[in-house]
Amino acid sequence: MLTIILSYLFIFKTDFFILSDIVIIGNKKLKYESIVKASSCNIGENIFKIDTKKGEENIKLIPYIKDCRIKRQLPDKIIIEIKERKEIAAIEYLDYLVYIDNEGYILEIDTNDKGIELPVITGLNMVDYEEGDNIYQNDSTENIKEFMLYSEYLNILSTIDKIDFSNKEDIYIKLKGGTLVAFGPLNNVKYKLSFLNKILKDIDKKNIMAKQILFNKGENPIIVMDNR
Repeated sequence: MLTIILSYLFIFKTDFFILSDIVIIGNKKLKYESIVKASSCNIGENIFKIDTKKGEENIKLIPYIKDCRIKRQLPDKIIIEIKERKEIAAIEYLDYLVYIDNEGYILEIDTNDKGIELPVITGLNMVDYEEGDNIYQNDSTENIKEFMLYSEYLNILSTIDKIDFSNKEDIYIKLKGGTLVAFGPLNNVKYKLSFLNKILKDIDKKNIMAKQILFNKGENPIIVMDNR
């Protein structure tokens, strides 16, 4: 009993376990202050009174946070390890740009172009979406999800300027070099993207100036060299 009492007094009634430092690992986009505020960890608080699970839950409410772990480093330090989400595209919606990650989570809705060179998506219905929501939450966007994920996997996404999903049977892609890709319907997405990837590598290797790449004119894609 005496040992328990002395241990309690040492842990909670002395300054030995008073939090003096909060270290954050993994933040590139988010500011240190905003993560600390969300964690509810306070300098000067007893380290054993901090609810690390609750802090993790609070931090995960930030749209840019994919994962989080809070751990104590005795005697007086808290380590917050986070994994951030990264923007891969921006969706045009009225006067806004809706920034999403590769899983379709809305990270930010802004009126300004942040100067990030991301593909801009048009033609999607963005009614009633908020930061933290997922645009792939219904079955109608499943093919779009496959398109975006596989485009990123093949590193095609980084070459795209705009994607028009207005007509799901006739998708159009504008590449940063100016080439227009008539992708056709969202079927056989992986096959068509793999084919497009090979074409882009081939025309780059051969230094061909392609005006258009047409997947909607038959079984095999057509490369248009000029406006004729």
